[in-house]
Amino acid sequence: MSTLHFKKLAALTFSAGLIYSLIEPHRLTLRQFDVKLESLPPECEGLKILQLSDLHCSAITSTRLIARAVSVCNLLKPDVVVLTGDFVSRRNSYSRFSGARVWARPIMEYADAVAGVLRELRAPDGVFAVPGNHDHSQGNCDAIMDVLQANGVRPLVNRSTLVRGVLPIVGLDDLRAGRPLLGPAFENIAPEMAQIVLSHNPRLLASISQRNALMLSGHTHAGQVLLPFMPQRVTPSDVASTPHLKGWYRQGRAQLYVNTGLGSVHFPMRFRCPPEISVFTLRAV
Repeated sequence: MSTLHFKKLAALTFSAGLIYSLIEPHRLTLRQFDVKLESLPPECEGLKILQLSDLHCSAITSTRLIARAVSVCNLLKPDVVVLTGDFVSRRNSYSRFSGARVWARPIMEYADAVAGVLRELRAPDGVFAVPGNHDHSQGNCDAIMDVLQANGVRPLVNRSTLVRGVLPIVGLDDLRAGRPLLGPAFENIAPEMAQIVLSHNPRLLASISQRNALMLSGHTHAGQVLLPFMPQRVTPSDVASTPHLKGWYRQGRAQLYVNTGLGSVHFPMRFRCPPEISVFTLRAV
C-alpha cells in the first residue's frame, strides 16, 4: 500500500470512529442478570431491581436520552429502581473544546429538568437514589436530593430502608466528594443478612466486603472513550486507583456491579462504552 493510500485509509478510519463516537451516546444497551444472594427472604425471590447511573443531565446530555431510558425502564416493569448518582454535571467539568461551558445553564436548572423526567419512573416497591461527586458541586447536593424527593424519588444518603418490609437497601454518600458514614447507614443490619447497597463510587466495596451484599455503583463510565490498543482511562485519580471499572466483581462476601452510566461527561462522546440500563433479578441460593 502506498503512503498516500495509507494516509487516506487512516483519515477515513479516524473520521468514521469520530462520527460513531458521537452516535454511541444515544445507543442504549440493556444488560440483565440473575443474582444469587444467600439468605434472601422468600418475599424477595424474583425481585427485579433496575439501575440507572450517571445521568449527567447537562449541556451535553439532554433530557431526551434520559426520557428514552425512563420509557424503556417502565416497559421492563421493575419492582425497584435505583439511581446511583451524578444526576447533573459540574460546570467546570465540560471540556473546553466542546464549547459547552459557554451555553451551560445553572446546575439547578438541570436538576429540575432531570427530576421532572425521573418522576415518570414506575416501580411499585420504590425509586431510590444516592448522590455522586458531581451532585456535591458548590454545595448543591441537599438541594438536588430535595428536588428528586419532590418528584417521587427517595434519597438514601447514609441511611437504609426495607423493601417489602424484609430486604435492607442501604444508600451511601459519595466517597470522593461527600462523606459516606457506614455506621448510621448499616445500623441494625447484620452482615449475614441479604442486603442491597447503593454507592456511586465502587471503591467502597472494600468497606463492605464482609457483608452478604449486592452493591450497585457507577462513576467510572467504563472509561467512556476506549480507543483500540490504548490503555483505559486513568482519570480522575480515584478511577485510576481502583480495578473496578465496569461489570462484575467480588470481594469477600460482597458482590459489586459497576454500571457504565447513561450520560456523558467532559465531551458528548462515547466509544466502546454505550449508555447502559442494568436489571438484576434476585434469586435465593
